[in-house]
Amino acid sequence: MNSQQQVRSRSAHDGSPSMIFVCGPSRSGTAMLRSSLNAHPKVHLAGETHYFDDLRVRLAHKLEHRLEGADLDLALRYFRSLGHRPYGHGGDPEQGRFSSDELLAAAQVGGGSSDAMFAGFCRLEAESAGKSIAGEKTPRHVFRIDEMLAAFPEARVICMTRDPRAIVASYRDWRNQGGFDFEQDPGHLLELAKDQQRAHESYHPATIAFLWRAQMNAAAAARRRYGDGRVWVQRYEDLVAQPEVEIAAICTWLGLEFTPLMMRVPVHNSSYASFDRDAGIRTEAVSRWTEKLDSGEIRLVERVCAGLMTEMGYATERFSGGYGAEIRMWLSWPQAVLSAIRANRSRSGSIGPYVLRRLRLAMGR
Repeated sequence: MNSQQQVRSRSAHDGSPSMIFVCGPSRSGTAMLRSSLNAHPKVHLAGETHYFDDLRVRLAHKLEHRLEGADLDLALRYFRSLGHRPYGHGGDPEQGRFSSDELLAAAQVGGGSSDAMFAGFCRLEAESAGKSIAGEKTPRHVFRIDEMLAAFPEARVICMTRDPRAIVASYRDWRNQGGFDFEQDPGHLLELAKDQQRAHESYHPATIAFLWRAQMNAAAAARRRYGDGRVWVQRYEDLVAQPEVEIAAICTWLGLEFTPLMMRVPVHNSSYASFDRDAGIRTEAVSRWTEKLDSGEIRLVERVCAGLMTEMGYATERFSGGYGAEIRMWLSWPQAVLSAIRANRSRSGSIGPYVLRRLRLAMGR
């Protein structure tokens, strides 16, 4: 069933959503989709906040209460930092776009809780862009769809999917390709280098493959639980093959009118292409993994993901012989897992539940 048929098969929506969330595997095209949605005259999604998997976990003891004291200071610093630099890039709260007073006023609209401050931050981002529909894009929030829709019952969630072999290649080779103004903010370059080192320390093909399995199971479970009216699953390959059809279908689902402006998106945060403000949506990344990965990497990914890949329409290579490279990668995996946990400790709230949630979903539970 193509996207237009999917839209026709879904119940009609009355109006547009209060919030739009984009999530899915890292390197699956979430940034591209956010850029396309942000080109709509009514929509502006904030960049990655990691709120539901970071700050909200730390404030879980007071989710229903008005923030005050140390909790309020923590939340204000968190969101003001995001107004200076992207998440994980060492943002300075004192240089954020929004003042504490602005964030407090925005949070009061929803009662002053941490969820209200998150919503207020997203709303301030949208208003500063002259838009009326707010939202946010964080890939790993695919593991937090229950929490997002409990906090914002009228929201809609779009989960990106992509061939796991392409994701492994892109994650392995990721590096900054431009788009930041380092002349205005030279300290950002050092923080970006640290983030690139964290990503490098987090990489192992088995880790990314099992994460992909967990992410796909999380997206499928959310669609079953909440229905097609609240959760949309979008294949990257379909989006780049027929972008106007797919984006128009998403707009219909969101109760928005499609505009050709949504095709004018930059290439940014790519592993292989330099920043290009006017590049548009292109297809060359779909099969690039066939040139970038060796047979051992491909075999390992397919061993972990083959069942779900088949269900989702991704053909496998089915190599024979030459198991040595794959075996060596499996032997290196335990140490790589420990390295990834250390590298991401500051981004994961409580590390035990963080890992167990992903492990359960990878096992299909």
